[in-house]
Amino acid sequence: MSKRTIVYIDGFNLYYGLLRHAPAYKWLDLRKLSQMLVAAENDIVAVKYFTARVNYDPKKPSSKEHQEIYLRALQVLGTVEITEGYYQRQDAKMPFRFEPCKSCRPYADVIRIEEKRSDVNLATAMMADLHEDKADSFIVISGDADLIAPIDYIRKSGGRNVVVFNPHPSISGDLRKHATYYRNIPRDLPARCQLPDEIPYGKRGDRFIHRPPAWA
Repeated sequence: MSKRTIVYIDGFNLYYGLLRHAPAYKWLDLRKLSQMLVAAENDIVAVKYFTARVNYDPKKPSSKEHQEIYLRALQVLGTVEITEGYYQRQDAKMPFRFEPCKSCRPYADVIRIEEKRSDVNLATAMMADLHEDKADSFIVISGDADLIAPIDYIRKSGGRNVVVFNPHPSISGDLRKHATYYRNIPRDLPARCQLPDEIPYGKRGDRFIHRPPAWA
């Protein structure tokens, strides 16, 4: 018997763990990636993607536009459900990596950009899907140990399997300990899970969303 399976993707973790330094992989087909990761007996009933739209950065002026193109492509294809959080800018002080001179301040003024709500949105969606009995198996693509609490609840109180695929190369001992099954995503897998370079849309299908050249 096939298992009703929902895949929950932490977009922030996926990007920084697997895609940040691999522009050729960023045009990622999230449903195909999910299908490649799960066992054959899993019937994927939904792929849920949790992300936030980046703010304009003069140092990376194309980042915002490229992300908007990508999210538009996912929306047109309709193969994933997108839930958005937001980015928050915060002024902060951070110590220098190397010891500064005696007359220097021991810290530098920096601007930190933090993604808000995505991990909470993901955890909330998992809990809601459990209580509405929408899935037999829960697949989490993230390396965020903050998700241990909902993972534990779904396993112990819900009696369901929770499988974690970590997009980072390092091993998360906490996630591995609490998940039913844990594995790091193979680094070469995104290369085999790319969207078509052109995605038609519109009533006649004569308009196209194109893969950003920088992601080719």
